Amino acid sequence: MQRREVLLVDAFADEPTGGRPVAVDPSGELSETQHHRVASELGTSGVVSVDGDTISYTDCDGSQAVVSGATAGLAGLYNRGALEPGMYELAAGESESIEVNLDKHGTVTVHLPTAPPEPPAVDVDWIADAIGVDAATLEDVGADLPAARVDSFGGTLLVAVNFLEHVSGASPDRGTVAHLLDAADCRRLVAFTFDTLVAETEVHARVFDPEARDCERPASGVGVAACTAHLTEHAVFDGERDEIGVESGAFIERPSTVRATVEPEPSVGGTALTTLDGELAVPEDDDDDIIEV
Repeated sequence: MQRREVLLVDAFADEPTGGRPVAVDPSGELSETQHHRVASELGTSGVVSVDGDTISYTDCDGSQAVVSGATAGLAGLYNRGALEPGMYELAAGESESIEVNLDKHGTVTVHLPTAPPEPPAVDVDWIADAIGVDAATLEDVGADLPAARVDSFGGTLLVAVNFLEHVSGASPDRGTVAHLLDAADCRRLVAFTFDTLVAETEVHARVFDPEARDCERPASGVGVAACTAHLTEHAVFDGERDEIGVESGAFIERPSTVRATVEPEPSVGGTALTTLDGELAVPEDDDDDIIEV
């Protein structure tokens, strides 16, 4: 078996073991099959590898967590002293390369192409039933900010909730969420409110995904981009904000903050914390042996 350096990095983490975990392959020498095995072993959505000015993201669970991958990859290697500030390109599957900036403070910004919001093919009652809230908590705020769908990176279904207490009390049913997202042709559901836990953020979001543990992701840069595009279309901040902070993950004990510019195609990103910097013994592609730390 090959021994390879591997990092486990928490994208957007507000504290250790917060945010969204991503595996990083600093050498770029592991195969795609080995990336899938590493992701499975470490419980991450994908693996990032770096080759010069190009970052590659291997999506291992279909969640298309490209912003989390870019943030974890660049910030993790920067924190290690292995990467200099500058502009990089993110290659993710069949998607076109995406421009990513790493600044001198270790903050990563992803310039994300985002489709315009459109009305979804599902109603508020169905959404409320799927996430376990009273439909009335969606209907009052929905009069001015209706539910929407953004067709980028697998699709994001968006719904505003009136107060944080109702967002915090949401209890998604995995099967109903899966059926809802299938009907909406979306990968994830973002329920959000303008009530926040800290003064430094403007939006609190919960990211529901039936493929995730407990049906919820700690954070989603793609989801935040979709949400910010939706808020921009409805002029929610009416020119008062150039950038917002979106907090999430608090109710599954992995708090995170994603920053986003307020525009139709937002730039999103943040910082990351390294949880593990070590070596794994990774089997060859045709070897069914187990990974060893």
